[in-house]
Amino acid sequence: MTRPATAAVTIRRATPADAAAVADVWLASWRATFDFSPGHPDDEVRTWVGQELLPSTEAWVAADPAGRVIGVMALSEAMVEQLYLAPDWIGRGVGARLLDLAKERRPAGLDLYCFQANRRARRFYERHGFAPVAFGDGTGNEEHQPDIRYAWRPMAVARSPDGTAIARFGEGAGLPLILVHGAAADHTTFRTVGPRLASRFRVQAIDRRGRGASGDTLPYAVEREFEDIAAVAEALADETGRPVAVFGHSWGGRCALGAALRTSAIDRVISYEGAPPPGALRYQVPGLVDRLAGLEAAGRPDELLATFLREVVGMTPDELARYRADPIWPRRVAAAPTIVRELRAETDPDAGLDVLGTVRQPVLQLLGGDSLPVFGEATRALDERLADGRIVTIQGAKHAAHHTHVDAVVEAVTTFLGV
Repeated sequence: MTRPATAAVTIRRATPADAAAVADVWLASWRATFDFSPGHPDDEVRTWVGQELLPSTEAWVAADPAGRVIGVMALSEAMVEQLYLAPDWIGRGVGARLLDLAKERRPAGLDLYCFQANRRARRFYERHGFAPVAFGDGTGNEEHQPDIRYAWRPMAVARSPDGTAIARFGEGAGLPLILVHGAAADHTTFRTVGPRLASRFRVQAIDRRGRGASGDTLPYAVEREFEDIAAVAEALADETGRPVAVFGHSWGGRCALGAALRTSAIDRVISYEGAPPPGALRYQVPGLVDRLAGLEAAGRPDELLATFLREVVGMTPDELARYRADPIWPRRVAAAPTIVRELRAETDPDAGLDVLGTVRQPVLQLLGGDSLPVFGEATRALDERLADGRIVTIQGAKHAAHHTHVDAVVEAVTTFLGV
């Protein structure tokens, strides 16, 4: 039997008359996908579709050439509340059309929930630009199944002076604030603290060159990273008509400081443990870069990342085991090959204390109270050189307070920026 072409499918607004067909699709799709039952029996699902889902959301249906409803999508103000397809239409492009429509209808961004067990849906959403922002243990849904909250934010591109495209993902309104991630990460490292900051600022989280949606132009040099952030800052300043603040984590903090020396579009900098180490101190033990380079050459990025997190970041075995079990781990492994080049650039004079200490803009340095001692020494050494510097220590935190101590990070940032 020849299936109708996806192009022949019609997408239209749902009507009350579609309720029974929508419920049929919803139930059939559920049973074809999950080995656990919905939180309610079929008759209650049907009542909910007709009396709650369709009346209270912006609902759309996909219909085949014969008019049969074969898909449904329901949108609230900022969420894809439901997206289900008839089993024989899964994987044929109809879901992509519905999701594209959702982005058109909600251009400021969308969130959605997906069960962790639904690996096919997870791959689908991630292919379409949704990034995981939170992982639930099942206590927040009626089925008591572990879930994932995904977020899509509209992407813009800034062009660095060497032509490299730097992706920037925006949300929120207010004072402009750029978020710059550290090593072996991308913009999704701000998946927890970013939305909190977006309630007060116009946030743009970037993918640094060489990872995520950004390009990469070789040979690598840390100066190019400084230029990348300066280019994003100038683009955002042009859009908003005001200078911007930059918040960088770890190596991203060092890049933020370097960018502040290259443009007047940046008026304030927040750096979380991004200061260069003073004197002969290093964040890495002798020989580490060569060992990591060997792992990279051997095609062992997982081990490369784990070694970096143990020996530079200071993760304990238990912390590393929890991180490995996190669904975000594969994204971090994909960025692991960029670690070696950044560690090699640590001794570049342009990324050292003598240069970055000349930043004239106000600088807030955040320091984890339980971080490795070298981070504290570097933070204090940079503060002594800055024209307008201050330090806030987040008690109990290590190198990732933007995940573990979100309230304290948000409070420090908003206080420094006067919001």
